[in-house]
Amino acid sequence: MTHDSRYHPDWQTLSRYVRELFNYHCSRCAKDCREATNSQMVLQVHHIDENPANNTLENLITLCASCHLKIEGEARLHAPHRETQLELFEDHTYMSRMKEMREDALAKHGSEVKLRIRDLDAETYEKNAIEWEINDPT
Repeated sequence: MTHDSRYHPDWQTLSRYVRELFNYHCSRCAKDCREATNSQMVLQVHHIDENPANNTLENLITLCASCHLKIEGEARLHAPHRETQLELFEDHTYMSRMKEMREDALAKHGSEVKLRIRDLDAETYEKNAIEWEINDPT
């Protein structure tokens, strides 16, 4: 598979870190996607601002494939007006609701995982991630 230059060179490691941070739960529907039984439940990482080069943790949120499609479609439809658009999230703009959804999901699902990986320095996390990728059966 060719690397998409819009994404961070270590996107697989980074997206895995984010999925761990959210304890493999969708931030929108709260499904546990650790053992996805169909393609709609596969957990993906979404860039809130739709910019794949912006990989700050505050810009990344986990979504199951089904929710990701809904969010992506709505975000693209209203991209020029995302600060004023209210259709997808009643009484909220896209950006404010995505940030709120991210914080809620982290508070609900990420606490034990966040504590475990937050204490790792970058070098230790990277070493663990490389080991995980080598031993990943998929």
